[in-house]
Amino acid sequence: MFTSKKQVIAIAIGLLAVAIGVVAAEEPDCTVTHPTSGKYYDLSPLIRKDSDQDWTPETGADKSMDFKLNVCHTVLQKELDVKYPDDIASWGKKNKGTSLGKLSKNPFFRGDSLLLEYKDGDDCPNTNGNYKKSTLIRFICDTSVTGQGNPFLLSNNNDCNYWFEWRTPSACSVERPSGSSGGGVFGTIIGVAFFVYFFGGIAYNRIVHHERGLKQIPNYHWWAEAFDFTKDMAVILFAKCYRPKRSQTYHNLPVDSEINTLIDDDYEDDEV
Repeated sequence: MFTSKKQVIAIAIGLLAVAIGVVAAEEPDCTVTHPTSGKYYDLSPLIRKDSDQDWTPETGADKSMDFKLNVCHTVLQKELDVKYPDDIASWGKKNKGTSLGKLSKNPFFRGDSLLLEYKDGDDCPNTNGNYKKSTLIRFICDTSVTGQGNPFLLSNNNDCNYWFEWRTPSACSVERPSGSSGGGVFGTIIGVAFFVYFFGGIAYNRIVHHERGLKQIPNYHWWAEAFDFTKDMAVILFAKCYRPKRSQTYHNLPVDSEINTLIDDDYEDDEV
C-alpha cells in the first residue's frame, strides 16, 4: 500500500503527464517547435496522399532492398506482403515485404536534429521477437535541392534499425500559423501550471496534512487575505467613483436668501 509521500509523488507525476499531453496537443500533426529557439517547423508538405506515390529512398550502391516510406502518413502502396499491414509508414522488401515501423505524426528534436521515428515494425531477425524494426529519419534544412529533395539511406543495423537522411526545404523553420500562435501555447502552459499547482496542492494538503474544506486549497491563508484586500479596494474605489445625484424632490424649494426674506416679513407683521 502507498505511503502518503508515495501517493503525493504519484499524483504529481500524473498531473505532469496531463500537463505535457495538453501542451503537446497544441501542436498540429506533423509540426514541432524547437524547445530552445522557439522556431516552428512544419513537415506536412512532405505528406503523400491519395493518388500520389510513396517516397522511394535512394540507397546508393546497395540495391539489395527496396524501400517505400511516407511522412506522417501510412504508405500508399497496396501490395505490402506483410502479416500486419495496418499503420505501416515505412516499408521494405528484400525477398519478402516487411514493416519497418508504424505511423507517427509527431516529429521531435534531439539536440538540433529534427527527427521523425517509426517504431514497432516487424520482428527483428534472430531476436525471438524481443526487438522490433524501426525507422529514424533526420531532416536537414536545404533550399538548394530540387523540389522537396529525397530521403537517402544512411545505414542499416542488422536488418533491424534503418536510418535515413533527408535534405529538404520543408525542414526549414516557417512562420507559425495564426491559429496556433505562440501566445496560445504560452497561455496553455500557464493554465496547465496553475492546474498542477492547484490540484496538486489540494492533494498534498489532503493526504499529508489531512486538511478538509477550504483549507485544502494551497496557501489558503494567503489567498484569503488577497481576497479580503481586493474586496476592500473594490469598496473604496466604488465609494470614490459613485456620487449620488441630488434628489429631484427638492429642486423647487426656496434658497436661503428667500427663506430669510420670508422670516423678516413675518416678524414685521407681528410688530404691527
